Amino acid sequence: MRILIAALVSLTAVTAGAAQRPVPSHRTPAPVHTAVREVARVNGVALTSDRLDSAVSALVPMESFHRNVSPEKMTALRQKALGQLVDDELEYQDGVRLGIGVTPTELNAGVRDAARRYGGLQGFETALRQTGATLAAARREIRRSITIRKTVSRVVTEKCQVSQGEASSFFTANPDRFVEPEQLHVFAITIGVDPSSTASQWAAAKTRAEDVRQQLTAGASFDELARKYSTDPSKASGGDMGFVHRGSLSDKFEQIASALAPGRTSDVVETLYGYHIVRVTETRAPQKRTFAEIGASLQRDLIATRCAETRDAWLTRLRSAATIVLSE
Repeated sequence: MRILIAALVSLTAVTAGAAQRPVPSHRTPAPVHTAVREVARVNGVALTSDRLDSAVSALVPMESFHRNVSPEKMTALRQKALGQLVDDELEYQDGVRLGIGVTPTELNAGVRDAARRYGGLQGFETALRQTGATLAAARREIRRSITIRKTVSRVVTEKCQVSQGEASSFFTANPDRFVEPEQLHVFAITIGVDPSSTASQWAAAKTRAEDVRQQLTAGASFDELARKYSTDPSKASGGDMGFVHRGSLSDKFEQIASALAPGRTSDVVETLYGYHIVRVTETRAPQKRTFAEIGASLQRDLIATRCAETRDAWLTRLRSAATIVLSE
């Protein structure tokens, strides 16, 4: 019965410290009849296989993008999902210990949010009934999820904020971190070759690339040849790859671009992905960013880092004090 409920909660509620998972479908899942067994016990509380199966099903679309998942990958996903279930239970239990409650208004809002994905409360109840679940059971799961969310807010989010002044101090104390590297305006014509291609296919691609290079030498337009011959998506803009930071290109491209003076064009260069002709049209010297430019994003990054560290430390404390027995 809890299979659909747990899946609904995992798809409609923001659980502790994790991004909300996408909803793969609005269609009601078919009933699943499998024996429910214990997969873990956290401080005496049993975690069951139906909840684990729901957690795994929420991970699979993100990992496989609807492709088949190998047995080895599925094993790893189950381990990951089981770890998440244990962490959720620890966070829930800590919320109960702290006396964190859920008001009727909060619970009703959570139910409405879940029901909205099924066209309303009637559709939600229909989906539950088709798997033998009840609205009362779903409300218990939603209450639990809200408890976890509120616990994370109190224990983590409220304690990991970074003020604008702190961000400014960090910026001042770490000047070298905020220098934008030299940038190169790179254009390229790529004659792509699949790495598994035959020697003759590689030879044909090289011949084509050398012919393009000869046309450039004879005065042909780089833009026109890129649009005609290149296999890279940048062909639509005449081979324009935009400004790229020095050091952000692959090693081979980096070597080519670094050796070119603005306006010069490289010879044909081979990489794992085919043959390339590169041109650098402009360079921009390194520039020190100002706090006015990056202050807001820096503050967000520092908050995200501090919150992750705070949550990890909290979970480490909870795990070290807990009795956790894994059956799977």
